[in-house]
Amino acid sequence: MLTFFILFFALPQEYVGLVMNEDYDAAIQFCEEKIERNKDVYQWKLEMGDIYYTKLLDFQKAADIYQDVVDNYKHKNGWAYYRLAQVLEILEDYLNSARMYEIVATRFRKSPLDSFSLSGVERCFKKNYQDYVATIDGYNITRLELDDRTGRGGQFARPDEKAVLEQMITERLIYASAVEHEITETEFFKNNFGTRNRSLLLDEVRAYEVISKATPTEKQMKKYYEENKDKYIVREQVMGREIVVESDSLAQVLLDSLSKDVASFDTLAKLYSIETNARNGGNMGIVYPGRKHAAVDSIIFKTEVNTLTGIVSFDEKFGIYYITSHKPEYYRDFEEVMKQIEPQVRTTNIEKEDESFTKKLRKKAKIEVYNDSIIAVLKDTLDQSGEVTIAKINGRRITWDAAMQRNESMTPRFAKLDLSRPDKVQELLDILFNEDLRLELAWRKKHFLHDGYFTQFKDLMKTLMDQGLYQKVVLEAIVIDSAEVEKEYNERIEEFKMPESARVHEILLDTKEQAEKVHKEVMAKPESFDSLAAEYSTAVTSVRGGETGLIRRGMMGEDYDKVLFSLKIGEISDVFSVKEGTWTIIKMVEYIPEHYRSLDEVRYVIESRMKREQQSELATNFLTKIREEAEIQVLLPEPEEEDPEPEAETDE
Repeated sequence: MLTFFILFFALPQEYVGLVMNEDYDAAIQFCEEKIERNKDVYQWKLEMGDIYYTKLLDFQKAADIYQDVVDNYKHKNGWAYYRLAQVLEILEDYLNSARMYEIVATRFRKSPLDSFSLSGVERCFKKNYQDYVATIDGYNITRLELDDRTGRGGQFARPDEKAVLEQMITERLIYASAVEHEITETEFFKNNFGTRNRSLLLDEVRAYEVISKATPTEKQMKKYYEENKDKYIVREQVMGREIVVESDSLAQVLLDSLSKDVASFDTLAKLYSIETNARNGGNMGIVYPGRKHAAVDSIIFKTEVNTLTGIVSFDEKFGIYYITSHKPEYYRDFEEVMKQIEPQVRTTNIEKEDESFTKKLRKKAKIEVYNDSIIAVLKDTLDQSGEVTIAKINGRRITWDAAMQRNESMTPRFAKLDLSRPDKVQELLDILFNEDLRLELAWRKKHFLHDGYFTQFKDLMKTLMDQGLYQKVVLEAIVIDSAEVEKEYNERIEEFKMPESARVHEILLDTKEQAEKVHKEVMAKPESFDSLAAEYSTAVTSVRGGETGLIRRGMMGEDYDKVLFSLKIGEISDVFSVKEGTWTIIKMVEYIPEHYRSLDEVRYVIESRMKREQQSELATNFLTKIREEAEIQVLLPEPEEEDPEPEAETDE
């Protein structure tokens, strides 16, 4: 199954380097020259189509090239048809796309090409299904698509079906508008597509080259089971009932009664037992060794099933136990734990496969690291160090800037490396080498044709076109007029009014006597306030010498404000209490009178609010506009009105 890419011929490193370096014009010229020389014309035409398809996103040009290959090389293999089917699907020519997928599925039955094609047939069938629920400028939304979105397959409509359809119509309008605005040509799209598509492709390579080969075999799982058998021990356990009382004489009376009629255990437990399980008739549930008192364990794990124990004394309590089940310690069977073992073995296999895959890639690669350049960059002895080449992989440069950018993109953020250290630079280079080699392999083996990647690729395109359209018609259209900002500020000036406030240092004590004593020391040496706060204050602010931060009028209550705002800067208050059990001394450090924040201080706040308002208005207006300009037909049947129930007859 995993060897089908042998069908693809070996690509020269020179050409692959052009593609990897994103020199697509030169790569296309390379293909054209090969075709002109009549060298492997079939393969080089496909290569040229692949560049237009996956790199330049010129789907129509790619479709024309693939169609030419299909017309002239009908019996080669199914990959030309399959490529054509994919780009036709992207171009929304679902009828012809389905035909191409069907040709592959019926004429070229090779794994995994056949399963890829069947998935394509299924997608196109949903679009070609003749039962429409809506049309938007000639674009159809089918009943099958709506059912798929609402998560159902039956004939009975869900109450939220109309709302889901409205969302689908809106999504279509946005996508069509993004195409009209040529969003794929914007810097926003290009900057975001490259990075995110790279991640998708790396994930696909790992899924196909590593994870798909790491499926645990039964032999591996049995070996793991034998080596880790102790993990699957089920401890010895008993089940039964108990009555626990605090009187030896009562326990003896109960034991005598139970000896005559053990069936009364449940009733007697409810009446006399002091344990919490008394309400359940003394049911202990599953009991493992160590769960009960040692004196109890020594009895219940030796008592035969369906047997009553004698009185067990422990912790000035007296217990009587009836054992209903006893299971010795045993190992769970392999079949019983196989599903638990599988992910453990899979994880180990993935690690081994990933390591082996990386070694194979690096063994064939030409890797060069320029340590002298790295050291020079770190010592800051090079001009324009960002452009300096610090390594090469198969002839492709890795600059210091590229390394820095990759490090900045690390997720999570704490995964970023300290690039002031040469060993960490080497660690980052290893990441770059491994990613670059995987991406090179992805181009050589055409992982971008995989069905899983293709589905995510289309979703990524739509997501970025949606975001790019919003960027272009909303965010970039926002204009903030400084005069309007100033007007907004003046109209809403009261929002920016700052109440009277102060910064103080405090000492809090638990008794008035302590507070008075400390107050005398403070007044004798005012400069020692902070050190006395650190020594005596019970508040958390003591570690900061009593510094409280900014206190606005009203924050601490009216009584506190009376003391605080009667002080002058540097003045120390008398001892006062505003909270029961706490006595306070404060020193005024800074006084800030009531005032209005300046325009410069609040400009960002006002502009942000104005931007949000404009965004909402622009987005709403844009959606309204494209909806009004579109020809939309909703074809959902109206829900049938229920017949009103007849009124009940009443006697006059």
